[in-house]
Amino acid sequence: MAEDALERLMQRQRPSVPPRADGLEPLMKSPQQLAEGGNGSGYSDSSESTGVDVSMSVSQDDEAELPQLVRTTTRLEEEIDKALRHLCMDEKITKEVWFEAAYLYLAEHPKAMQAVNGVAKERYQRRKRAADLRKLETMQKRLKG
Repeated sequence: MAEDALERLMQRQRPSVPPRADGLEPLMKSPQQLAEGGNGSGYSDSSESTGVDVSMSVSQDDEAELPQLVRTTTRLEEEIDKALRHLCMDEKITKEVWFEAAYLYLAEHPKAMQAVNGVAKERYQRRKRAADLRKLETMQKRLKG
């Protein structure tokens, strides 16, 4: 019975949807069309009423200066995370920016970098032992039933 249901699901055809026209061209109007009156979209644009130019043009030079960011997941001990969050809120910065600044500072100060690396290695060993203990506890629970 389960195989029959699986087979029916696998053979089922997904409905097809016609492609839609992506783009904002029909919604965007030239300044000349705006001056002629009516935006045709049924809403008023704040830039029309205030006369403010809201176009966001980025030059090639500006684009070259933008940093390339990556997403990471960081695991921190609860107390350190809490303290770091409070520090960052007080300073009005993010944890990520704080990490970057700390690394850049340490990169410029090799002795401080060595000291931090020493502490990091000790903490890494402690975390590794804790993970091994948790793994053993889980295995014991599974073996006991």
